[in-house]
Amino acid sequence: MARKPMALGLLVMCIVQAPFVRANVPHGSARGRAVPAGEVVAHGHVFVNGVRVTSGSTVFEGGRVRTSAGANAILVLRAGAGVIAVLPESEAGVSTADGVWAIELARGTILIRARQATEVLSGRARVRAPQGNLYRVTRSEEGVRVEALERPAAVRVGGQRFPLAAGQSLLLREDGAVVAAATPSPQPPRARRRVVIPALVIGALAVTLALTVARGERSKVVSPVAPQR
Repeated sequence: MARKPMALGLLVMCIVQAPFVRANVPHGSARGRAVPAGEVVAHGHVFVNGVRVTSGSTVFEGGRVRTSAGANAILVLRAGAGVIAVLPESEAGVSTADGVWAIELARGTILIRARQATEVLSGRARVRAPQGNLYRVTRSEEGVRVEALERPAAVRVGGQRFPLAAGQSLLLREDGAVVAAATPSPQPPRARRRVVIPALVIGALAVTLALTVARGERSKVVSPVAPQR
C-alpha cells in the first residue's frame, strides 16, 4: 500500500514540472536554428564573430565579417542572391528581413553585387537598392560615401531622401553635411577599371567557390561559431 501513495506523489511531481520542461524546449530549439546567410571566400586574415575562418566557412545571419589589413572576404549569399565583398580593414554584419538583405557596415568598404533587394545601414545613413544592383559603401573618418555603380539607389538620412542615379555618388560627412550627388558623366578608362575590376574579381571568386563545392573539395571548416545576438 505504501507504494501506491509514493507512485501517486511522483506522478504529481511530473505533472507540476512538465510545463517548465515544455517551456524550455522551444527556447533551446530556437537557439539552435541558426539560418546560414552564405559562405565566405577568405584571402588573408578574415574573422567571423571574432574567430578566424578559411574559405568555405558558413556565415550565419547576424554574423559579422571582419578583415585585417591586406585581407579581403567575399561573402557568397545563399540561393544565388549575390555576393558582398568586404575589403581590407572592414567590418560588416549581414541578415535578412522581409525578403531584403540587410547589411550593417561598421567600418571600411563593402562592394555589393546583388540580385535581390538590399539595404545598408552605416551610421545615420540607410542605403536602399530595391532591386539587383552593384554599388559601394565606404565608412571612414571622412563620413559615409555611397556610389551607385550600375542602377539607381537611394540614401535616407533621418527624414531626408537622396536618390542616386547610376554613376552618382553621395558623401554624408561626419559633421552632418551632405555633399550633393554629382551629375553622371562618362568615366575615364582608369575610373572604369577601378569599378569593373573588383566586380570581375568578385564574380571569379564566386564561380571558383561554386566549382569547388561541386567537386566536393570544400573546406571542412564550416559554421565555426554561432552568430552573436
